[in-house]
Amino acid sequence: MSWNIFDIIGVVLDALDLLGSSSAPSWETKKTAKRKKSKYFVEWFSTFFTVTSLVLLFIVFKDPLLVQSPFQTICIAILIGIVFTFSCCFALYLLESFYFKSFLSMMFFCTSLILLSTASVLYLYIRSGLF
Repeated sequence: MSWNIFDIIGVVLDALDLLGSSSAPSWETKKTAKRKKSKYFVEWFSTFFTVTSLVLLFIVFKDPLLVQSPFQTICIAILIGIVFTFSCCFALYLLESFYFKSFLSMMFFCTSLILLSTASVLYLYIRSGLF
C-alpha cells in the first residue's frame, strides 16, 4: 500500500474540521459579542469630543480675542483643525479602524473631531501667552 502525503493531509484536515465544527466559528461569536458591547461607542466618543470642544470654545471666546484680525486667526485654526482631522482619519484608515454603521455616524465623528482640533488650536494659541 503506497502512502500519499496529500491523502494524509486531507484526512487530518477532515478530522480537524469535524472536531472544530459548530454553528459559528469562535472568532465570529467573539466579534459579534464585541460589537454588542460597544453598540454606540462612536456616538459616545463623538459626543465627548463635541462637549469638550464646546467647553474649550467657551473659555476662548468668553473674552474678546486680543489679536489684530480675529477672522484670519479663526480661519487658520479651522484649516489646522481640518488637516489634523484628516491625518487622524487617515491613520485610522491605515489601521483598518475607520468603519462606521452609517454615513451620519461618520459625519458626526469627523465633524466633532474637526471641532475639537480647532478648539484645541485656538485654546493653545490664546493661552500660550506668545501673542
